[in-house]
Amino acid sequence: MSKFWTILKAEYAQVVKKKSFIIGIILTPLFMILITIIPALLVKRGISTPTHYAVIDADGRGIGRDFANVLEKYTLDSDTTTKAYHLMHLYEIAADDTERLDSLRVALDSMLLTKILKNYIVIYPGVDENDLALIVSKSLNFKTVARFDRSMSDILATMRLEKSNINLAVDSVLAMTRRIDMQHQSPGGKTRDFLSVYFGALIFVMIIFISVITFGQILMRSIIEEKNSRVIEVLISSVSPFQLMMGKVVGLGAANMTQIGIWVLIGIALFSFRGPLDIPPQVADIMFNPVLIVFFVLFLLIAYIMYSTMFALVGSICTTDKETQNFILPITMSLILPVVLLMYIVQEPDSTVTIIMSLIPILTPTMMVARLIISAPETFSFSDPIVLEATLGFIIAALFSLALIWLTARIFRVGILMYGKRATMPEIMKWVRHR
Repeated sequence: MSKFWTILKAEYAQVVKKKSFIIGIILTPLFMILITIIPALLVKRGISTPTHYAVIDADGRGIGRDFANVLEKYTLDSDTTTKAYHLMHLYEIAADDTERLDSLRVALDSMLLTKILKNYIVIYPGVDENDLALIVSKSLNFKTVARFDRSMSDILATMRLEKSNINLAVDSVLAMTRRIDMQHQSPGGKTRDFLSVYFGALIFVMIIFISVITFGQILMRSIIEEKNSRVIEVLISSVSPFQLMMGKVVGLGAANMTQIGIWVLIGIALFSFRGPLDIPPQVADIMFNPVLIVFFVLFLLIAYIMYSTMFALVGSICTTDKETQNFILPITMSLILPVVLLMYIVQEPDSTVTIIMSLIPILTPTMMVARLIISAPETFSFSDPIVLEATLGFIIAALFSLALIWLTARIFRVGILMYGKRATMPEIMKWVRHR
């Protein structure tokens, strides 16, 4: 029994006496707070800045003007003296003037892409009978959509009741006061569906997450095994530490990109036979968007280089899998954060919070891919802010990766030859400065 307690105490002490254990104690509850409280706060966050919108009214009965007047009652949550919605343009056009309607939509789409407008409304002739009204925007803010639907429904219900003699059956009254759910479209006239956008972004982000975690951990465990078996000493006698590290990173990266290449080829095959497959338009717009596919491959590549370098660093300073667990937690957190915040990102892909977070290098690959799917750019034009921001994000992430490779190489050359001793932060700093 005494031997049992000796083993128990040794195993217990091996874990809890490490600084990484203390770090894990702090980071784990912080991570739990991050994935529960912060997303809820962001999703429920009120409208903090005025929303600029426009209205195209082709009905001819002043519905657009009434709609704008109803929205006047809403104020900002943070400042009740400021209107929440600011009407920038109201266009009242003839019902049969389709040419004017099309030209206005093209102009307003351009204003949406350049962030002059947040959204615009299109009211078609006979809307009180056919419920044909659209919300056109790049994002899906739940509170705004609900307010727009409620305001339009109240206006149309009033119109129907005014045209009736009220002395009707209950079903007829209910039909006149029915709620309207305005269709949602993106600039260019493509129908947007929340579930398609949300799950499309989720799938692409999870592909990056799984690829990085899988190949990164393979790299880390390979380094630890070679350290413990002393194979690393034989390898170092033939190649430099930097060559060894980059050979492992690039070798596994090539395997990762082979996997992605096969997926791209499958996608091309699906695109070629998309007619018989009857793929829904909302899904096809994501799967076959060339701008998204190019940026996805670029961000997947830079994500792998960045995070595999981090895993190589962890492998070089640790000697067992137990030691790596708490170091892996921050890496996992940074990869999973966009998944946690995805509900907010879908609603506000161009908010200041989202833009700043997507330009933080360790968050850039996953955050930018999610924003690209939501914004759905169709051309590689820097006049579209999301394309410009994605390009800038890639450059920042690439520069950060180069700096990270340099730092890891400094630590790797010493750490891979250290056995049986925990690497402390002061020692790691000495390794970095060592010439």
